[in-house]
Amino acid sequence: MKKKLIPILLFILAFTGFLSTQILWDNFNSNAELVEEDKQKHSVYETNFQTLKLTTSKNTTIELKKDPSPIILLNFWASWCIPCLKEFPSLVQFQEKYKGKVKVIGINGDDADSAEHIRKTESKYHLNFESVEDPRSHISEMFQIRTYPVSIVYHKGRVIYVNKKLHNFMDKDFLDMIDKQLGQ
Repeated sequence: MKKKLIPILLFILAFTGFLSTQILWDNFNSNAELVEEDKQKHSVYETNFQTLKLTTSKNTTIELKKDPSPIILLNFWASWCIPCLKEFPSLVQFQEKYKGKVKVIGINGDDADSAEHIRKTESKYHLNFESVEDPRSHISEMFQIRTYPVSIVYHKGRVIYVNKKLHNFMDKDFLDMIDKQLGQ
């Protein structure tokens, strides 16, 4: 009876080994595709940085490539986006901590009454950075933004960080990365 089980066990082990190898290979290829996709998006983000000229809700004109701030953070948000609103307190602290060294620019994606939504949100959350109206999603489409919030951090025009979910801007690792870039 035991001798009859040996071929079955060998088959199960071989099959399990084959499946494990296939899963690892697929995972490796999937990760490689994601890295390539990220590189392509970063290229788009960097091209947009070179050409984008924004007018904020306070009528300030900002041409990203000419801005003297070594680090610029674009934060795509909307007033109806709960995660966006939840991250504002840490973003305000972040902007306060790096005032004069980092420029935060909000890109508001509300499609109706965006100026009013920006004004109310700035007041309620004491935003210490300016926002740009994007009611027809022109800017969001340029950056291939499909959901909110999204933050793109540039150092001298190069993408150094992208976050596509709720983010704590006072996170130690994030702050260490910013400090390292500012030290260069």
